[in-house]
Amino acid sequence: MKSISLVLGANRATLSGPRSKQHRIRQNARAFAKRLRRAGFGVRKWTNVTNKHFAAVAQQMKDEGKGDGRIAEVFSAARDLCRAYGNTGISPTNGVFDVHRGSIANANSKAVAPSFVLAAIDKLENDVGYAYGPRCAAQIRLQYELGLRREESAKVDLVADWDREGRSLLIQHGPKGGRHRTLYNLSDKQQEALEKALPYVSQSDRPGIHNLMPEGMGDKWLTKLSYAARLCGFTKKESGWTLHSNRHERFHHMYVEHTGFQPPNQHESVAAFQKAARDTAGDEWPRLDAEARDDIEVTAGHSPGRRDVSDAYLGSSR
Repeated sequence: MKSISLVLGANRATLSGPRSKQHRIRQNARAFAKRLRRAGFGVRKWTNVTNKHFAAVAQQMKDEGKGDGRIAEVFSAARDLCRAYGNTGISPTNGVFDVHRGSIANANSKAVAPSFVLAAIDKLENDVGYAYGPRCAAQIRLQYELGLRREESAKVDLVADWDREGRSLLIQHGPKGGRHRTLYNLSDKQQEALEKALPYVSQSDRPGIHNLMPEGMGDKWLTKLSYAARLCGFTKKESGWTLHSNRHERFHHMYVEHTGFQPPNQHESVAAFQKAARDTAGDEWPRLDAEARDDIEVTAGHSPGRRDVSDAYLGSSR
């Protein structure tokens, strides 16, 4: 089949290095191949992959809110496959595809405007033309109110992992890198968002585990969620925001709530940010900034002190 030829090529290629490294290369190369197919390209051999194909995958991943680091990781594997089959025509640098690994501290905020996302949720809740609209709306609300990733919002187990009385939620299905985390001290709005999602709980294909995807659909559901995003203009091309922008807004909100001032990526420069922070909180601003970042890094599914993570959502304060 055309749709799996590049994937088969990735599986069969002769690679060097440790098996663990080869496994990662094949895994990311298969991801590249599948994305290329989704972008509408029928190329069947790694020898025929060109810079045009890399550019298409880069745009697709950016539209989904994927960071430049992740795109660079996929591109590195795809280049390895091209080289393995003798294709040396791919640009050795990612700058030509507007991918700049290392520039993780975004200069501009990617947080969605609250008025936009709430209007999008309302549209999907009342869209009689799309049967899955209300289910998608419930999941987008979880992304917005709790900072869940797209896959996490679909696979969260509200039956087993939501402690309503204790106001906590365990995230163990669908997290990046398989890293479990627990969200504590849920607000009334967050509890309400979970309550609104309860009608869409269904039994998954795995015994004893529930999620918010239609029964038996599995990961194909994520394409339905992407379609719902397009229906309400939640795309980079149409509005400038993607579903991942909900996560940015959640962490922006957490930062302001804790510190009382706007994060760096809401200012034209680091100096302007520091002046505004000092005007609001005096000499306490560095402590408040650090506390907010630690909390956000843990909520995002990482360890406190991972400033590369909070920089990606807030911009650098130094």
